[in-house]
Amino acid sequence: MKTITKNFAKTQCIWKKFCINMLTIAIAIQSIAFAQYTVYDNPTAVNLGTASNYRALAGTALSISAGCTVTGNVGGVAVTNLGIVTGTIDVSNSAVTNAINDLTTVKADLAGRTPNDASLIVELAGKTLGRGVYTGPGTFGINGTLTLDGTASDIFIFKTTTTLITGTTCVVNLTGGALASNVYWQIGSAAEIAGDFKGNILAGTYITTTNASTIVDGRTLGLTAVTLGGTSVLPVELISFSAESNQHNVELYWSTATEVNNYGFNVEVRIGNGEWNKIGFVQGHGNSNSPKEYSFVDKNLQVGKLQYRLKQIDFDGAFEYSEVVEVNFNAPLNFVLNQNYPNPFNPSTYIEYSVPSFGTVILKTYDSLGREILVLVNEEKQPGNYQVKFDGSNLSSGVYYYKLQFSNSVIHKKMLLIK
Repeated sequence: MKTITKNFAKTQCIWKKFCINMLTIAIAIQSIAFAQYTVYDNPTAVNLGTASNYRALAGTALSISAGCTVTGNVGGVAVTNLGIVTGTIDVSNSAVTNAINDLTTVKADLAGRTPNDASLIVELAGKTLGRGVYTGPGTFGINGTLTLDGTASDIFIFKTTTTLITGTTCVVNLTGGALASNVYWQIGSAAEIAGDFKGNILAGTYITTTNASTIVDGRTLGLTAVTLGGTSVLPVELISFSAESNQHNVELYWSTATEVNNYGFNVEVRIGNGEWNKIGFVQGHGNSNSPKEYSFVDKNLQVGKLQYRLKQIDFDGAFEYSEVVEVNFNAPLNFVLNQNYPNPFNPSTYIEYSVPSFGTVILKTYDSLGREILVLVNEEKQPGNYQVKFDGSNLSSGVYYYKLQFSNSVIHKKMLLIK
């Protein structure tokens, strides 16, 4: 009898532990399920057409209140600007007409897209969502934090037949590298925005930012009136840009205070009154709330007045030009061929040279037996400093030579390829 009672108690204990373990696993699975979200196929890219040229666009009246800063271009049938606009202001011209037509087209495109999820409720705060097309009731509200999680290529589309209204506690939080420029709010009628909002608003009627503390990281594109009382932070605040010249090159320096959706900078140069030419690209930091420093060295210099500017480009292709900085570059005093760098190299290296006057320049490379490999330069050059890239991807390891000819002068140097 004692044995039976003891075994029963032992069995009861094992069963109790099993039930507790199963309950723990069930709770854990449930927690994981609630923490996750469905990752849908990435929606087809959204083409804003010429509407993408504007940060704020109104089919009727655009009003920018005192204290509001819009970084970029604005347009409308009528425009009242009491704030700051860093780009152009277009009023009732063909550009505005074309942009409004394109806005109408893209609104119809978004409105007609099949939703991946049609179960959203009115209040979006507290949700974490991945890429996809979302819809729900006739209106959306955000009175708290909505998190959108995805990569820089993920697209988020929200559709509502009537209004979008956000409160002062609104925060649209982007994680995982998701970009505000890839978030689209297709609003059937009006949008009233407060708080920290992100995404492009495409409204069938009006858009209003309701107080001075509102931050809109995106475009405000309305088919009727647009009233901005907050700050549109797009895309980059450039706080300095300078150029320094020495005998060999020009060094460019610039810095940003904040960055939103910053893909990077094309560096452009103009000689005298000639055409602007791209000479390089510097990657941006995407999104940043802290100062960032940049630099670029121009080593292909010609004598004369050199002007430089930056073309800042965001991830959706919109761009803005910086102010122009200018330097005067004098002719180098000597005919010079510098040692390649890096050296040894794999698989490519750079060769720099200087010529003091106008003339024909020939730069050739040879293998260790003196056989010609490649002619890098054979043309007339203005006096200045130049840089050429040599690619040894198709060559084997070993010693190679390069020879520079100018006028009656010749210079040879040796370089080493190690793979």
